[in-house]
Amino acid sequence: MTREEFIQMILPAAMEGYKKYKILPSLTLAQAALESAWGKSHIQNNLFGIKATSSWKGKVAEVWTTEYINGKPQRVRALFRAYDSFAESVKDHSRLLGELPRYIKVREANNYREACHAVQAAGYATDPQYAVKLIDLIETNGFEKYDEEARKGHWAEGIWKKLNELGIPVYEKRYDDGATRGEVMALVLRAVKRILGE
Repeated sequence: MTREEFIQMILPAAMEGYKKYKILPSLTLAQAALESAWGKSHIQNNLFGIKATSSWKGKVAEVWTTEYINGKPQRVRALFRAYDSFAESVKDHSRLLGELPRYIKVREANNYREACHAVQAAGYATDPQYAVKLIDLIETNGFEKYDEEARKGHWAEGIWKKLNELGIPVYEKRYDDGATRGEVMALVLRAVKRILGE
């Protein structure tokens, strides 16, 4: 799998993570790339090296890993969460960063640099260069463009809001539930006709 194929495989779940938890897609992509060597070195679809603590009720895998103890790398055996797919791994990563109080500064970050330093400060990884490595991955690969895209929202969101403001009835399907461009344009045409009194 190429790097671009890897990105495209996990990008939808990363964008959903922003929508649901405000975890920047650039951070998600960089962590996945770094922790799994671009999807080549994952532990049973665990792209993020998330350990299986006693609260984890899902599948686990026990493997050797490198941890930094007192600033020095050491090989240790550890339990990691196991997933059925990469998408499941990305969703769990977003939930973890989105719900645990220690990651609040990650969720509140204004940009990817803040998010990278916040995730390291919260203790996500033991590597003292973790934030620097994430920032380098983001900047080298242009991942920040996905943050801009996520912040813009769905292409039809503005149209939907304006229709509601104008009192134009919109059917049950929301813009982000798969409304087609044709369906949205039909609503816009209805709004124009209503404004023109037709």
